[in-house]
Amino acid sequence: MFPEQTIHPFQSLLRLILMVIGFTVLSQIIAILAIAGYYSFTGQAFSLASLMNGSANEMRFMLLLSSLGSFVVPAYLMNTREGYGITYFKLTKRPSEIQFGYILLAMLAFMPLMGLIGHWNESLQLPDNMRSLQSWMERSEKESADLIKGIIMESSISGFLFNIVVLALIPAIGEELLFRGVLQNIIGRWFSNHHVVIWLVAVVFSAIHLQFFGFVPRMLLGAFFGYLYFWSKNIILPIFGHFVNNAGATIMAFYYVREGKNYDELNAFELQSWWIYLVGFIFTLIFVFLFYRSTQKENYGERLEKN
Repeated sequence: MFPEQTIHPFQSLLRLILMVIGFTVLSQIIAILAIAGYYSFTGQAFSLASLMNGSANEMRFMLLLSSLGSFVVPAYLMNTREGYGITYFKLTKRPSEIQFGYILLAMLAFMPLMGLIGHWNESLQLPDNMRSLQSWMERSEKESADLIKGIIMESSISGFLFNIVVLALIPAIGEELLFRGVLQNIIGRWFSNHHVVIWLVAVVFSAIHLQFFGFVPRMLLGAFFGYLYFWSKNIILPIFGHFVNNAGATIMAFYYVREGKNYDELNAFELQSWWIYLVGFIFTLIFVFLFYRSTQKENYGERLEKN
């Protein structure tokens, strides 16, 4: 899975970090200039304040360029331009249809328990001597929620389709290429234990979103995607899982808006009976095991062919 150690992983990691920072800044500058140009063309007064309170489509546009600059472009350049004989991910192998099914069913089965874990994470409180940190985390969470609320609560078909692209498709592709495709391979040249690698990348993946009251469920998702990639050696499968997760939330928000419900109702938690969580967890393990077994059969078959 991991590329040959022909360059020190620190060099690759530093190159990746610089690319992410550089293209993130560049993408935001391009977005601001593009929106300023649009304001000028339509005769509207432009300011940073107007940008922060812009329309949902303006926010979607900025989020789209941010995803491309922060994730897609750095991952693509690391894979094609770093050199030294390193290839981080390949998109030539076609997964089997049953593997997509196992991923979908596993994620659906885990939804009740994921909701419970998320509710528990949201209720966590830091000690009194860390109150300032708690306040900062709460402000950061509110700002992220306000941004997402302004985008995801969309009632029009065109806005919904735009959300599927901006909130589900592009992040799924970009984040999986960067975190699982590139970063997981770089860290894998430091540590031989793939469990350590997968969970380290999952922690980074969750932390970089700066949404601390959803840290644990997002970390679990990151680890799940990491194992999908490690077992299958195919980046398409974690991309699919990531897309299912994001698209599910986008579809649910669209349904709630059409039903006249608000963002708070969308995120409301309702405690289920204990057996629902237990059954969901058991079926999650079953589908994950079936997926794992399908990848081992493929890998075993490849070794037979090589022999």
